[in-house]
Amino acid sequence: MVLQTISASKGEMGPMVASTLKLGIAVLNGGNSTVQQKMLDYLKDKKDVGFFQGLAGLMLSCSVLDLNAFERQNKAEGLGMVTEEGSGEKVMQDDEFTCDLFRFLQLLCEGHNSDFQNYLRTQTGNNTTVNIIISTVDYLLRVQESISDFYWYYSGKDVIDEQGQRNFSKAINVAKQVFNTLTEYIQGPCTGNQQSLAHSRLWDAVVGFLHVFAHMQMKLSQDSSQIDLLKELMDLQKDMVVMLLSMLEGNVVNGTIGKQMVDMLVESSNNVEMILKFFDMFLKLKDLTSSDAFKEYDPDGKGVISKRDFHKAMESHKHYTQSETEFLLSCAETDENELLDYEEFVERFHEPAKDIGFNVAVLLTNLSEHMPHDTRLQTFLELAESVLNYFQPYLGRIEIMGSAKRIERVYFEISESSRTQWEKPQVKESKRQFIFDVVNEGGEKEKMELFVNFCEDTIFEMQLAAQMSDIGERSASKEESEKEKPEEENPEMGFFSVTTVRTALLALRYNVMMLMKVLSMKSLKKQMKKMKKMTVKDMVTTLVAFYWSLLMGLFHFAFSVSRGFFRIVYSTFLGGSLVEGAKTMKVADLLANMPDPTQDEVRGEGEEGEKRHSDKSAEEDLADLAVAAEDTDLLSDIFGLDLRREGGQYKLMPHNPNASLTDLLNTPVPPPPTPSPELRRRHQGQGSTEEDKEGKEESRSEPEKAEGEDGEKDEKPKEEKPKQKVRQHHTSKSEEPELQESAFWKKIIAYQRKLLNYFARNFYNMRMLALFVAFAINFILLFYKVSTSSAVVEEKEVVYSGPSDPNMRWSPVEGVPHRTVTVHFVLEESSGYMEPTLRILAILHTVISFFCIIGYYCLKVPLVIFKREKEVARKLEFDGLYITEQPSEDDIKGQWDRLVINTQSFPNNYWDKFVKRKVMDKYGEFYGHDRISELLGMDKAALDFSDAHEKKKPKKDSSLVAVLNSIDVKYQIWKLGVVFTDNSFLYLAWYMTMSILGHYNNFFFAAHLLDIAMGFKTLRTILSSVTHNGKQLVLTVGLLAVVVYLYTVVAFNFFRKFYNKSEDGESPDMKCDDMLTCYMFHMYVGVRAGGGIGDQIEDPAGDEYEIYRIIFDITFFFFVIVILLAIIQGLIIDAFGELRDQQEQVKEDMETKCFICGIGNDYFDTVPHGFETHTLQEHNLANYLFFVMYLINKDETEHTGQESYVWKMYQERCWEFFPAGDCFRKQYEDQLN
Repeated sequence: MVLQTISASKGEMGPMVASTLKLGIAVLNGGNSTVQQKMLDYLKDKKDVGFFQGLAGLMLSCSVLDLNAFERQNKAEGLGMVTEEGSGEKVMQDDEFTCDLFRFLQLLCEGHNSDFQNYLRTQTGNNTTVNIIISTVDYLLRVQESISDFYWYYSGKDVIDEQGQRNFSKAINVAKQVFNTLTEYIQGPCTGNQQSLAHSRLWDAVVGFLHVFAHMQMKLSQDSSQIDLLKELMDLQKDMVVMLLSMLEGNVVNGTIGKQMVDMLVESSNNVEMILKFFDMFLKLKDLTSSDAFKEYDPDGKGVISKRDFHKAMESHKHYTQSETEFLLSCAETDENELLDYEEFVERFHEPAKDIGFNVAVLLTNLSEHMPHDTRLQTFLELAESVLNYFQPYLGRIEIMGSAKRIERVYFEISESSRTQWEKPQVKESKRQFIFDVVNEGGEKEKMELFVNFCEDTIFEMQLAAQMSDIGERSASKEESEKEKPEEENPEMGFFSVTTVRTALLALRYNVMMLMKVLSMKSLKKQMKKMKKMTVKDMVTTLVAFYWSLLMGLFHFAFSVSRGFFRIVYSTFLGGSLVEGAKTMKVADLLANMPDPTQDEVRGEGEEGEKRHSDKSAEEDLADLAVAAEDTDLLSDIFGLDLRREGGQYKLMPHNPNASLTDLLNTPVPPPPTPSPELRRRHQGQGSTEEDKEGKEESRSEPEKAEGEDGEKDEKPKEEKPKQKVRQHHTSKSEEPELQESAFWKKIIAYQRKLLNYFARNFYNMRMLALFVAFAINFILLFYKVSTSSAVVEEKEVVYSGPSDPNMRWSPVEGVPHRTVTVHFVLEESSGYMEPTLRILAILHTVISFFCIIGYYCLKVPLVIFKREKEVARKLEFDGLYITEQPSEDDIKGQWDRLVINTQSFPNNYWDKFVKRKVMDKYGEFYGHDRISELLGMDKAALDFSDAHEKKKPKKDSSLVAVLNSIDVKYQIWKLGVVFTDNSFLYLAWYMTMSILGHYNNFFFAAHLLDIAMGFKTLRTILSSVTHNGKQLVLTVGLLAVVVYLYTVVAFNFFRKFYNKSEDGESPDMKCDDMLTCYMFHMYVGVRAGGGIGDQIEDPAGDEYEIYRIIFDITFFFFVIVILLAIIQGLIIDAFGELRDQQEQVKEDMETKCFICGIGNDYFDTVPHGFETHTLQEHNLANYLFFVMYLINKDETEHTGQESYVWKMYQERCWEFFPAGDCFRKQYEDQLN
């Protein structure tokens, strides 16, 4: 229908065509490829030439700014011949229609639909071909000429009037849409459309726009009333630069389009120079205001400075010429006090200049690398040197294998936060471990797979760290802003308010800091020097003054506490506001808030009662309660009445016996009188939940019906409305629970989040601090010595009197005293400070260990969960795990992951939240939707998005039971299992356990010194050499134990007599009379002996078993000492050597071979620093990671052609876009040389 209507229009505008375009935009919005294909198939089947002729005719019918009509209308107004419609309505009346027309054409090609892009240019098979691309350029040229005419009209005036700004705004919006449409025509890239535009009059239009930009931005920036128009103009400039960048997509070295673009820049060189100078001036403002020299003019950091000081600061900065300084001063506006808000001034110009300047830098960089020998371009690069240097850290570039199987360069923006997070210690550790693990493994595809996995994990880790940093910075800035606010700005200041508590804590902290400052070593030394210079008279005077100050301080403290206590009591019970509230209270007010026997709570009525009370006053009640609850503070319950504070007055209200804990926190109060309509509208827009909105809509619709049917309600007195609201207060609250949270608890949660983020950010610092504390503790332990003490103890023996005694009495009998010796450890030191210091350090170490666990849980555990969820999701989607195949019974990890795939919370950390739906779409038809739904825990309601389902949604319940039921227990159990199998978490848990045991015995702290092996890379390598061949090592030790056991059996049966270890004249000490003792003797003595077991037992000379003993000793020495122990030592030594060689190999590979393309440094080093330039700029690992991050965060509809190609390959897990074995320099070696 849309296509037919446009065809029937024959290029004439009308309401029907305008509505048709809006319908087409609606069905194509978001790049609906299905609708696009159906439209294209229809046009090809019908060979509808009229559609394209209609589009071309509509473009010709679209108006532009008409200067003649504008001047005629102004003259008519000057002569008093004013019509109802002003001059603005006469100029470019169809701007909305024009934007819709080009938006419709843009959406036809949305998503880089190459078939439609080419069909708009050439309708193959039709008798008549209409080039819509050229028609679009023709209209763009008309718009540019009209804007230029209006610019010349206002060039002689100081300020563009309001009418002129509206006209410019209309034309700029239309031009922006035309540039966006042209961009969509050619992105992909669509080579045919690029060539068509390159041979059109597009360059004339661009030259004209550059002239307008260069002169209008200088004019508009000098008056604050024109700032909005300046921002629109800069947005248009940005869209034009994006279109020019799209023209260079898929560009080759010394290509035709690149040459034409350089010609265009040369033609408008003066305008380009003005634009570059404009950007350069405002980009340097940020460096100016953040410099130390500038802070001297604003030491307090108020953000305000005089215009004269601003002038001096720019001159001292020495980065601005005299003309630039004068221009910036003309752009700056001061207030009535002649003060300049430089922060607002910088924000006004710096961000737009940065946004557009980056695209200009990309354009010039792209041209310079694809037109290397064009000397004309060097002039622009010299002019833009400052701008290019500014954006150098944020300009990322990579090389990909494009869809045309040709190496292409891609340019993108790297955010400052990404650069910062890349240098964080946890990211550096992950990067080092990845390079060590991956460089020597597998082929190119496996290596790229692992590299992309590393990128995804690192991106998540960087985003998590950035989120923590942002929360910390926002909290700090919020605290500073709150500190700067005067107390008068906080009318809710109360004795128990958060502000009061914070003020008290700040005062306490200030006093503690002052006390520490006074007691510091520097202060004490200073006072000692003063005291040495004092006379006796001065010392006596100072001593008296000290005691007097101490006495007055104690008195002041007691007085302050007493005064604060009595002020609270007086304000609460004896204040005048309490009495006034009691006097003004009416009996009706007391009775109004009592439970109504007709309420649903008493009668048990459900929806009928709700409908009965759903009138217009209920709507006002909800709105008024939301605002009244914010200004009310429940203080106490006095004699059955609630004491509440409203503003500065205290009032007694009847006690609500049905109030819950939530009611006490939210403190609802009887509402004030009916608000004005304006206030009511403002309240209605502040619904806190979707349920409240639905309830308001229902309560709004039924009163309207009631008012239409029965007019008696309008005759009710207005005084009854507040009473009606009070009576319905409880029912409204029971039907729709208010999800309002106490401000105090919000503060607590905010500080808790801030504290956890602080622990996470300082995790590595706390680890190092714990190691230093452990060293300090063990240093003190060196002063322990053994001390013995003896004591005489008399034991009493209890003796039975005798069997003949009928009473069976027990009587104590004095025993013989004996001496007991007690051995204990004593800290030998004379100062007396070591023992309390040891206790303090032990407590501090335990606290730091606990904080390390918290920091690790916040910093690394989310990454561990992300990796595990990603692994499970990828196996589900691509391998069909748990669907086409099942994990083996020995795969404990796979069996445990089965627990999580059917939970509602999965995936939680992994960013692909639609993985279950993808699995359903991929395997549902073959294996059955019911089976897959049951496996993944997806019910039919989760797949139903109809309006009927939305209406069936139950209302949210904020009760404690509902909150507990909302917890996904299975997911939490799975998460705990993953966390407690993480080696790093277990290590930290062991670390803290040993710290806790250290309070029982201080020598447990010696185990923490092993943490030094985990903190240094070299020591970790040595430690890894033991565990690298761990399985082989354990098996070899087991073989050693078995061999020794066999020799023990032989010795126990035949050579027991040789195992007498007694000295001459002593009783025999036989070590082989039982098997266990014999085996332990062989393991402990025989294995450790250098010559084997024969060196530790008796000499067999002259014995009848001498020959057998010799064989026994020699074979034990050969098999156990020479072979098995040597194997164990060799495993450790070989592992250490292997790890060292692997590290050296990794280092050598990174220094001699590119990780991305695999080309050696011999090829690149034909030019100075060639390999270094290649790995740092062209194939930088970090830039590829930043590009993946850039694609993940960017809207898919905003992707360029190259970005869409890479994103599609990434989603399909295909890594052919990596330039393996090739690079841009190698591909264009002849042209570049």
